[in-house]
Amino acid sequence: MDTIMKKLIFLLLFMLGSFKCFAFNMQHLNAATQDNNKNIYFSSHDGVYRFDGSHYLNLSTFSDLPRRWTSDVIFQSPGFLYIAYKEKDVWQFNLNTLEATKLSDITAIKLAANNTHLFMLGREQLALLDLETLEVIKPLSKKTKMFDVSASANHGYVMANDGVYVINASSTRLIDNTDVNKGELVATPYGVVYFLNDHMTSYSYLNDVKIVNDEITSARHLRFSPPYFLYYVDRGSINQAEINQLSVLQKSINPRPQAYKDLFVDDEQNLWALDVSHFEVVSSKVRLDRLTAASIYNVIATVNDKTWVGTDDGLYAYSDGKYSALNNLNQQISKLGFSVTALQQESGTVLVTTNLGAYVIDLNTEVVTQFFKGYVINLAIIDKQIYLSTNDEGVQIFSSDLSQIDSGYINKFLPHEIVWATKKLKGKLYIANEKGLISFNDRGDASIELEKYAPVADVQLLGNTLFAATYGNGLFKKVNGKWDSVVSPLYINELHSLSQELYLSTNHGIHKFSLDDAYTNLLEGTGDHSFTPNGILSISDKIVAVSNQGVIRVKRKRHEIVPNSGISYIQTNTKTYLNPETLKVNNSAWLDIALTNYIYTLNDHINYQYRLNMSEWHDIPTPLIQLNKLNPDAYTLEYRSRVDGAVWSKPQSFSFDVSGAWYSSNSAMWFYAFIAIGLIICITGFIFFWLQSFHRVFKSHQTQLQREGLSVAAINLANGIDLCNGNETRLCDGLVKLKKAHDILNPIANSHASLGHNDLATAIDMLHVKCLSRDGIDSEFNVTLGKDVLTKQLQCDIYAVLYHAVENVFKHASATKITVHLNKVGDKLILQIIDNGKGLSILTRSVNFGLGYYVINSIAKEYKQPIKRSSSRKGTKVVAQFPIILQPKPIQSRTKNAQFI
Repeated sequence: MDTIMKKLIFLLLFMLGSFKCFAFNMQHLNAATQDNNKNIYFSSHDGVYRFDGSHYLNLSTFSDLPRRWTSDVIFQSPGFLYIAYKEKDVWQFNLNTLEATKLSDITAIKLAANNTHLFMLGREQLALLDLETLEVIKPLSKKTKMFDVSASANHGYVMANDGVYVINASSTRLIDNTDVNKGELVATPYGVVYFLNDHMTSYSYLNDVKIVNDEITSARHLRFSPPYFLYYVDRGSINQAEINQLSVLQKSINPRPQAYKDLFVDDEQNLWALDVSHFEVVSSKVRLDRLTAASIYNVIATVNDKTWVGTDDGLYAYSDGKYSALNNLNQQISKLGFSVTALQQESGTVLVTTNLGAYVIDLNTEVVTQFFKGYVINLAIIDKQIYLSTNDEGVQIFSSDLSQIDSGYINKFLPHEIVWATKKLKGKLYIANEKGLISFNDRGDASIELEKYAPVADVQLLGNTLFAATYGNGLFKKVNGKWDSVVSPLYINELHSLSQELYLSTNHGIHKFSLDDAYTNLLEGTGDHSFTPNGILSISDKIVAVSNQGVIRVKRKRHEIVPNSGISYIQTNTKTYLNPETLKVNNSAWLDIALTNYIYTLNDHINYQYRLNMSEWHDIPTPLIQLNKLNPDAYTLEYRSRVDGAVWSKPQSFSFDVSGAWYSSNSAMWFYAFIAIGLIICITGFIFFWLQSFHRVFKSHQTQLQREGLSVAAINLANGIDLCNGNETRLCDGLVKLKKAHDILNPIANSHASLGHNDLATAIDMLHVKCLSRDGIDSEFNVTLGKDVLTKQLQCDIYAVLYHAVENVFKHASATKITVHLNKVGDKLILQIIDNGKGLSILTRSVNFGLGYYVINSIAKEYKQPIKRSSSRKGTKVVAQFPIILQPKPIQSRTKNAQFI
């Protein structure tokens, strides 16, 4: 499914990108011009558009130019556009200041400019506007019809109904007084070239000499291309001539004849053709010599250093753009006509395969001999034997003397009798046929290489990778014994390899593929051509081939290094800046920065990246950087580009400033962040020391309470003892007094773990009994101390930690179970108190003023063993460690007993 989707996407891209054609929402394109920054301007039905290869801008959207139908636009250095509107008005637009100025109310159909004057051609008159004084004069007026105007550096030329004029600032001179019915002209640095009625003329101003070419009987849209070339349209075909002798250099440069509105040549000598609603770059990398015969299936070969073309109408010799039928040979093959499928020279003979059979032509005697009868699709010479791929008889093999060799062994393995191609690669014979690809090794063992419903048209090696072309399912490559589909045209006729590149002949152009590519790429200028097997003659620095239209020469496109990008324009919510070198803007909601490489003929996809103030590089899907809500500050923008798979170009930088209130700048933001962090640190420190002061006050308060409690407890003890010596009533009062004394003394005593005469094990047992006596909570004590006797202080400290931890569970945990473990592990005693209560919150663990908390922590500090507390919604776990400190054994003195002497 992924492969099908890739194919569909490729076909869509292919259909859109067969030509470098740019379409957009414009109609009635009449003229084009280019400024010093490589931007191209088009006149249209709704104003003038600026195009940089990637972006369109209507000049009326950010200037005072009217957004109306324009008839012409021209550029005049150092930075002015002159625009003629169809109904009326001529305007000047300053590309540096973006100021638009109305120059005249004249209705002009064509404009031209030299160093001093603007030529405004009306329907019946010519007006000259002095570019310095803005005064208008009319050197030619009251003509029946004005045809065209053009200007060079110092003077202009006008074609009117009564002839061709040269116009200077103060004079007008007729250089050709022929009555004009139709015609156009174009100025050159040397003079003017004009087509008048039915012939072309080149006029030299310096020598006052004319050269006439009567063979050019139709020409429109004349366009000069430095240094001495001329383009014109002859009945829909674009031709090229040189201006000195008016000799035609190339015919049918465009891939298909069509009607045009105008031609334009940019500063890189790219030829543009304007239609009513679109424009395209006519490839200068392709030369076509159109075949006059109505043949759509053509083949080509070199015969004795001459080029032969095989067509649907027989054999032709091709030389210097002209075709001549080889009538003698054609008559010998068939007087009723035939279609040539392959041509190949072998020594002094030429092998010709056709829809009628296979023939050999003796080049010395020009005698034609048929050696096979039947439809032959292709021809191959393998190991000095002739292999014919036929339409209904499989593979037919002949020796060099044209004796037939039995091919039954090969044909019995073929899944179909229609064979498209036979080829031997690295010792293997491959047969591409209607149902798949079959191979035979040097021992004759047959293998099915590829089975497809669509025919396999050809097979080729690129390096060590085998490729198979199908007519209907596209291109496949064999990787690790498995055939993988390559995104490519579906209908492929033939494969050629050169170095590390594979070339595909298809019904829609020649495509190129490299092993590093993800898909095939159409060679520029070939998309309108259809190719058959044996249609490519040679591949070197240029490809020579024959298509359904004639012989074409295609310059091979080397791997291009993308030139450095530039900033075409910057738009804010208030203003547009064209080709800025630096910028200072007020704080705005958004900023659009348009990048371009000014590559009008690069078909490969270009990737762009940018970063701001040395941050990370960001990919952008289109060459448009969109920045939003920039704080006032100085910024450095870096951007770079690359063709897919190539290295990034050298980063270009652009500095700009965003102004605004100081308190919203980036520096202010850093200052705010610094202040905020400082405040957080101060507040945190204040809270910490504030809590510590609470702890100190609480400890002091507890000490004072303990002192006061001891006094109260002593009084209660004395009163209780005294009352217990009386009657029953006094006895009850005395017990109450003793209970109060106990309540006061108990926490005081346990704060220092006063065990009295009890040892640790006995005290823990008593604590366990106390826990068991509490309702709603289960308790489990696991104590293993061994026989060693611990110091009294250590026992007191362990008990104190255990006691307060248990008391905290009773008071705060809301637990239903408590588990106590006290075990000897190595040289340590590990005490664990675990409950299933509600746990301790962060606040409870941080802000704790309980007595048990201080007792436990103070004991842990004494032993340099921190208390580990872990708490969750499932309960709390307290772990304390104590070193094993044993009670010293008493030293028994040895005394001599006299009775044992």
